[in-house]
Formats: sequence, C-alpha cells, structure tokens
Amino acid sequence: MGINWAKFTASDYIDLLVVGEVTLEDLLARLADVERSLGRAVNPTVYSATEFKSKLASGNHFLNSVVRGEKVFLIGNEDELREVGGIRLAESRADQSR
Repeated sequence: MGINWAKFTASDYIDLLVVGEVTLEDLLARLADVERSLGRAVNPTVYSATEFKSKLASGNHFLNSVVRGEKVFLIGNEDELREVGGIRLAESRADQSR
C-alpha cells in the first residue's frame, strides 16, 4: 500500500510525503522529470508504513501537522492514511474540531 501526499504553497517547491516501500534515491530519480516539467522543486519525504505509524504515535510534529492539515492525495486517500497511521476516526474528527 502506498500513500502519496503533496502540499502546494506559494513557495518555489512542493512538499511530497510518500508512505510506502520506495527508497529516497529511486524517488528522486523519478522526480527529476516532474520537477523539470513543473518548473518547481519537489521536496520529498519517505517513510515506510511502520516508520510512519511509529513517528506519528510518538508525536512527530511534522507528521501530525500533515495528518491534521489540508492535503492533496496523489495516491491513496484520507481513510488509507488513517489506517496506515493507526488513527481512529473519532480522534481525527476531534482534532479537526479544535
């Protein structure tokens, strides 16, 4: 299972989070053409599903802000993100209402 998420900002780069079985080196090689065609740098972060769940559970600020913030899913969806992260629906809704 893979989940890709991207955040588009007014800056010159795109944040890309990939949860799955891919190496950063392989991802960077594939992103070179994408960066050229978009004219923007892509800033990738890669986690295995196990590492993603562990870091999220330990309160990793970056991942918690991703889970709670606005996202554009390239592959996967919100439900898959919750499943991989071990996030209960009730927790997610409570966080969004704050």
